Amino acid sequence: MTEQNKTPPDKTEAWRLLTAHQQQVADLRLRDVFERDPGRAKRFSLELEGLFIDFSKNLITDETLSLLLGLAEECELEKKLDELFKGYEVNNTEKRPALHTLLRAPENFSLFVDGVDLSRQVQDDLDKMFKVVNDLHEGQIKGATGKAISRVVNIGIGGSDLGPRLVDEALSEFRHDSIEIDFVANIDPFDIERVLNCANPETTLFIIASKSFTTPETLTNANRAKSWLIENGCDDTGKHFMAVSENAAAVERFGIDERYYFKIRDWVGGRYSIWSCIGMIAAIGIGEDNFKRFLAGAHALDSHFRSAEFNKNIPVILALLSIWYNNFFDVGTHAIIPYDQKLQGLPAYLSQLVMESNGKSVNADGSRSAVNTSQVIWGGIGSNSQHAFFQFLHQGARMTSIDFLLPLGSRHDPGRHGMLAANCFAQSEALMQGKTNHSEPHRNFDGNKPSTTILYDQLDPYALGMLLAVYEHKTFVEAGIWGINPFDQWGVELGKKLAERIFREFEAGGINQSHDASTASLMNKYLSKTNRPRTD
Repeated sequence: MTEQNKTPPDKTEAWRLLTAHQQQVADLRLRDVFERDPGRAKRFSLELEGLFIDFSKNLITDETLSLLLGLAEECELEKKLDELFKGYEVNNTEKRPALHTLLRAPENFSLFVDGVDLSRQVQDDLDKMFKVVNDLHEGQIKGATGKAISRVVNIGIGGSDLGPRLVDEALSEFRHDSIEIDFVANIDPFDIERVLNCANPETTLFIIASKSFTTPETLTNANRAKSWLIENGCDDTGKHFMAVSENAAAVERFGIDERYYFKIRDWVGGRYSIWSCIGMIAAIGIGEDNFKRFLAGAHALDSHFRSAEFNKNIPVILALLSIWYNNFFDVGTHAIIPYDQKLQGLPAYLSQLVMESNGKSVNADGSRSAVNTSQVIWGGIGSNSQHAFFQFLHQGARMTSIDFLLPLGSRHDPGRHGMLAANCFAQSEALMQGKTNHSEPHRNFDGNKPSTTILYDQLDPYALGMLLAVYEHKTFVEAGIWGINPFDQWGVELGKKLAERIFREFEAGGINQSHDASTASLMNKYLSKTNRPRTD
């Protein structure tokens, strides 16, 4: 059992020192610092296997970094990190470990928890998944009419959709031509009908990705897919479905053969599950070898996170910078700007990862948090974003911390890629340098806006694995400093329960009088437009 912080972070000596230090550096001008310190860029950068992190354009000094590292030590971060990797019950509200790192460990790795070799379970799950992946590519899996499956649709939501969708898009250049891939997540009927309208029922297979196998959005879409198959003569629907879930009984009731049932373990949270069989749709897309390289990249980052000194530790440094802005500068938002079209899904993916993990106001010990926790994570693809919201970043009254991401190489036009890189570097420089224009205030740029630039050689499976693991561990470090549990998500429950109740009332045609006046009015408006009975 892991121990939680007994002292609120803002009451610790390290927090007090950082509060005083922030007042000392509040007037720090980055462009002046760079002029005085030619070694700053080299000193405030980190590199690991083709991954390069330049954090020199942040509002920090050597003393800032030293004090932040002192905060990590005071919060016993090293101990918490050790507990994470050893399978301690770090998810204390659900009484389980959080072992997503085990999902990408090498085959010869062993981890026993309560006498059970969990690594063996992981390998068995992956072996079963890869057999199906290879069978699909070889045309050996056939639908109800005997035709080989050539299209696979992932039906999931949240972590069962965002992660697989991101990996499929990001690694599209590595995709096998033999299988078409698609995704359905939204309960809005348009989402699944869009897919069904361009699919052949005889050659389409659906993966139902749901840890609980009770998620209403996912099951509604799965049942629509089943009825569509039957409507089109594929009555033996079991040949058109696979499932990734913890709920074996519900999977069996749906009519899915045990051969096509893949287990997700209870110690894997949805937003950390891309490395498990939830990633099957991505593995189908890029193949076994590339998916293993994806896992290997994440494992390389795990090894770095676990062994590197904190002053040279990429996730630790990035997390401490986040703490610095969020808690000492009151910077409540963080923008993710990939200058890589293939990473267009990264801001949405990280929004879930960070805000579902750390969007908490209660500490792991049950007390109320005394400090701000998660920043709002948002963003968009560069250079499109320059013509959308960069006005806000450059001249807005609120500060936002930023991560720029850029590949150093491209498989396409080098000249156009050079223009892309120029835009990325120019934006970080302009945000930092600014430009003074006293005669025309509307042309004045204050500058001094902080950013971090993350470079990687090319976006291949290994590099993507490293990048996603960086942000997972950054999120864990932030939670460790704040003393919150990043692995539960009880905040999503209330709205789901109320939605189920309102839907039952829609079906019955009567509105419960316990609703507030606004909700009751909205419900009646809906019922009147859908020609259902209404209750005033």
